[in-house]
Amino acid sequence: MSSQPQPPSSSLGPSSSIKEANSSDHATLKCRSDGHAKDVTVRLQYLKDLPMYKTVKPLQITPNFQDTEGKTNVVLEAGPEETIRDIRSIDQPFDLDKNGFKFVKASTSFTNWSSQPGIAEHYLQEMETLLHQEVEEVDEVLFYDARIRQSGDEGLRVEGLSFNPFAKQVHRDNTDVSCVEKIRNLTDLKADFLLRGRSRIINIWRPIKHPVYDCSLAVADGSNLHADDVIECDRHLAKTGTYHDTMGVVKYRPGFHWYYCSEMEPDDVLLFKNYDSSTTAQARYCLHTAFDLPLEMIPKDAPTRESIEVRALVFTYPAGQRKPSTVASLSSHPLARTLAKGELRRLDDEHSITDRTRTDIDEAGEVKDAMLLLRKQEIKRLEQLCEEQEQLTQRAKQERDNAHAHTEKLQRQMGIQTGRIESLEAELKLVRHQVSQSSSELRFQLSQAQRDLVDARRESLEQRLERERLLEFVRGQEGQIQRWRDEAMGRGNEAVSKCWQAGVDEAVKREREKDGWLIKNLQEEISRLQSRDSTLTASASDVEANT
Repeated sequence: MSSQPQPPSSSLGPSSSIKEANSSDHATLKCRSDGHAKDVTVRLQYLKDLPMYKTVKPLQITPNFQDTEGKTNVVLEAGPEETIRDIRSIDQPFDLDKNGFKFVKASTSFTNWSSQPGIAEHYLQEMETLLHQEVEEVDEVLFYDARIRQSGDEGLRVEGLSFNPFAKQVHRDNTDVSCVEKIRNLTDLKADFLLRGRSRIINIWRPIKHPVYDCSLAVADGSNLHADDVIECDRHLAKTGTYHDTMGVVKYRPGFHWYYCSEMEPDDVLLFKNYDSSTTAQARYCLHTAFDLPLEMIPKDAPTRESIEVRALVFTYPAGQRKPSTVASLSSHPLARTLAKGELRRLDDEHSITDRTRTDIDEAGEVKDAMLLLRKQEIKRLEQLCEEQEQLTQRAKQERDNAHAHTEKLQRQMGIQTGRIESLEAELKLVRHQVSQSSSELRFQLSQAQRDLVDARRESLEQRLERERLLEFVRGQEGQIQRWRDEAMGRGNEAVSKCWQAGVDEAVKREREKDGWLIKNLQEEISRLQSRDSTLTASASDVEANT
């Protein structure tokens, strides 16, 4: 068993390599003091550019060495020669978000690679610590798969967590579709919450027991990949022929930037991204492939590569939201539960070692036994219960907040209404006062109008009587004049001289003019009195109507 996990150090680069060479017993790091880079030129395996892929989707069988019936339509070919640069000669460190991968120095004291429970108890704990130190914004880690390759007692390759032949094909482990499916399958009720945040799939690869001499792992810089570089390929299970998931296959194009770490030792670790939901990361994933080192670089009697690869879901919770009701611990990892109960299984002897070590890619499905299913169901039930309680609590808090808000709103409205009532009462008091004053003035005006009307009527009656008297006087004067005329004419005094007659006529004329002027004045006075009488009558009617 291992001791407590050792803390990982900073990113691995030429400067850190030289520093380690001065303080470490690793011979491969000491040999870097000569400063020579070990760049290699090789031909990598790509998907062949066939016309059928324009109409037919690539199909891969997993594990592919069991495809005895030739169901796959994936045809590979070696691309042109490409240079894979040795990162030990590069000063600038690599970054997961900028390049899609990084090399770090992370020692481990764990050595019992044949013990699945030991890996679950100790190694996964070290890897979780490593992820928290080397990856930004890690809130939760969920390990779900691991691949180990090592020699058995009889020289046979054995399956640890699942057998992983070297994947000598440029590929991406999964596409976005199957990555999201994987997250939903492994996180159940928390999937919607986790997918609202940032989700990443990060592979942790390291040699075990001894350095890598024969077959290394190359990664392509994810910052200069094109959107159409990765072609989605369905994978079906070899045993059942049913759909398993999707992976990404790649056709060759110029411009890929390949890197590897020469003579990687067990303390040298490669982290690379297979998926990132972030749209702002410069590299959301990177391509990778195993490749054979040139024969002249392989020491005589060098052991075959032995390595372990662990795959982890790395989650960043949504900004501003509380954590879910349950947080994954190491004991709840699907991979940890599988390892804690199992023993290593030997591969069958149906295929030769060469077949198994030189196949393209093996993505065996996770083992899910009855105990895992029961635990998942129990976890799901408890999480659902917690979620319901949380929803009830949130609903009660929301209702309480709504009630407080409604009460405050009603209080504000009551204050406004109280102010309005006070204002209306003041206005009513003012109106009553004005009405009281107006009533007194109206009563005074009415009484005054009534008095004026009585006076006007009395004056009108007097004027009417005066008018009748004047008319009677006028009629008397006209009768007198007529009598005078009759007397004058009746006498027949022809002796009246013309002068007398003229005088009489002139007197009569003057009297008539005087009478006409008087009559005219009387008529005007009568008209004026009649007009005043009409006006007074109308005013009295208006006053009575207002009253």
